[in-house]
Amino acid sequence: MTDNILIFRTSIKKEQDIKRIEKLFIHFPQIHIWNVDFEDWEKILRIECQGITPATVSDALRTIDICATELE
Repeated sequence: MTDNILIFRTSIKKEQDIKRIEKLFIHFPQIHIWNVDFEDWEKILRIECQGITPATVSDALRTIDICATELE
């Protein structure tokens, strides 16, 4: 089974946000690889995963006060 790639525009502002995301994503074994593009003004979050929906990711990030909107 191949990974899906989910891409989000986020409200990530600082390195501390990355550490909070890292702690959150530990609870989601469906997420295999993720990264944030700090060079992009939209702070793009790219996730390689299986069996997880964009809504689930957005809802989880909202619990740590990070807004994420899926890009198509």
